[in-house]
Amino acid sequence: MKKIRMLMLLLFTFMLPIDTKAEFKVPAIEETEQWKIELLEPSNDKGEVGKFEVYSLLVTNKGKKAYNASLEVYRNEAGTNKMFGLAPQMKDDLVETNQFFSFSNFPVKVETEKLEIVLTWEDEPVQLKDGYKSSGRKYKETVIFTP
Repeated sequence: MKKIRMLMLLLFTFMLPIDTKAEFKVPAIEETEQWKIELLEPSNDKGEVGKFEVYSLLVTNKGKKAYNASLEVYRNEAGTNKMFGLAPQMKDDLVETNQFFSFSNFPVKVETEKLEIVLTWEDEPVQLKDGYKSSGRKYKETVIFTP
């Protein structure tokens, strides 16, 4: 009787559907010297079951002023090296210390294996002798979230 129960339990286990969908665990926080990036639950939209998950993104400047700041978000496609751009894209001439950007709801395809957030910015523009301003030093940081 025990052998039959064990066999049935084993067969039942193999017959269960396997869910290959990988969701990003939220909240997920990554910090650099300049930025704090938080991947959060969506504010209201839960996505389309089996196709998309929806997340929110909060990016805070915790360092010094950032000039010509830009934020881009990409996701990968399973089985390729290609990255696809997502809706949260931001550009701002000046981002003050403690200023934040919030993206309430953005969809991410279910098969996504990583989210890549690329932040670029510059130091304060340099005043040249002839009265013109030159761009400050450029910076780039990349943060990756995985399920």
